[in-house]
Amino acid sequence: MRNTTEEDIKAQAAITLTSASLSLLGGLTLLVTYFRISEFQTSVHRLLVFLTIADILTAFGFLLGTANFLRLDYEDRNSSDPVCVAQSFITTFSCLASFAWTSIIAVHLYLLIRKQRDFLGSRMIKILYHFIGWVLPVVAAIILLAFGKLGRDTHGSRTATGLWCWIKITNNDDVIHSTDTVIMFMSGKLWELITYVLSFYVYMMLKLNTYLERKKDSTYSWRSMNGTDLRNEDERFCFTWLILYVLRLWGTIRFFLAISNADSDEERNADNVLKYFHCAGDSAQALGNFLLFCVFNKNIRREYRERVVGCCKNRKHGALVGNSSSVNYRSM
Repeated sequence: MRNTTEEDIKAQAAITLTSASLSLLGGLTLLVTYFRISEFQTSVHRLLVFLTIADILTAFGFLLGTANFLRLDYEDRNSSDPVCVAQSFITTFSCLASFAWTSIIAVHLYLLIRKQRDFLGSRMIKILYHFIGWVLPVVAAIILLAFGKLGRDTHGSRTATGLWCWIKITNNDDVIHSTDTVIMFMSGKLWELITYVLSFYVYMMLKLNTYLERKKDSTYSWRSMNGTDLRNEDERFCFTWLILYVLRLWGTIRFFLAISNADSDEERNADNVLKYFHCAGDSAQALGNFLLFCVFNKNIRREYRERVVGCCKNRKHGALVGNSSSVNYRSM
């Protein structure tokens, strides 16, 4: 049996720090894109902004948790320090918020296309969305904090986390108790699984609806629908479920391995390998959405290119003006 070594920990930490840093940068760039490029400022992209904020918090939390883990002495890595608890609160809240906003976007798009009406014009709908997206997740995180359930897993780091903290498990035996399993389900995994199923179902229904409409009318497009501000490029929202699956699948598999209390050599080795993918994927959703909605969008790429070229021309012009002024000054 191959146990987790210090080399494994360093490699997993490097992967987490790299993935979370890139995700943080990608998420912030996506936010700047929304506020600076008018083409990006649609109602559904406004919901994407809220999802991105949640994913940025997740990336920040994993950066904080991993950096904190690395600074601890070996004997302190099985205890819950204040930074660990704070990080667990941030990421528990942000992950729940991310699942909520992912589901909200899916349902909102479905209703938008089926009803051809922008529901964000309703104040009550806005309040409902923000209540589900922010209030419920923060209430859940506060309850877990109040009951002292946020912290580090002392069960051998096998409860579907990387080097960061989540649910505090301090059992002295090698079995994850049913109470701990229920808490982990209710604090994240249940809502994650619901998001998987809901987003997949809704987006497949949207793709089917689009396909059938184009069979009847080849000119059909999302942009042509009355009562919405959708663009044809918004069809890429139908692939957000795939990003969610690819990035978070590894942690979900590790979670079910952990709660099964399986402890064979093969399962421990598999868990150790899966942890590498888990460290890369869980904090990378903001990066994935940035790539999907910005980098892979030719119109947004063109805007980036034009703004970079314009900025370079302005700097070059400014430098030429400065040099000319300097020459005139010296000639005097």
